[in-house]
Amino acid sequence: MGKGVLPFLGWCAVGLVFEGLAAYIWFCKKPASFGWARAPEVADVKRYNRAVAKLYVAYGAGFVLLGLPLLAAPLPGWAAWLMAAGVVGEGAACRAVYARVICKKYKKHYGDWRD
Repeated sequence: MGKGVLPFLGWCAVGLVFEGLAAYIWFCKKPASFGWARAPEVADVKRYNRAVAKLYVAYGAGFVLLGLPLLAAPLPGWAAWLMAAGVVGEGAACRAVYARVICKKYKKHYGDWRD
């Protein structure tokens, strides 16, 4: 077995935590959120939670893909920077999708003047 396989399997285990969280959110009865944000009041909890679960699946899959450089025996310095920047960028992108797409689509409106 190569020297980078064990660290990659550890990295994949963390990615699988996000996938498991997505499975939990898929069947959750209360509105879930992405990260530390409070979930808004939503009109359709089931569809909202499924959208958030899909976002967690995408985050977990991207996280695992960002760990592929770990399979290189000695990890090059640029790869470590790429992994770190990728995780931060992926988190920021998912937060933006959550705030700008999912929350706007499923948030309950109370007689807004734009309706």
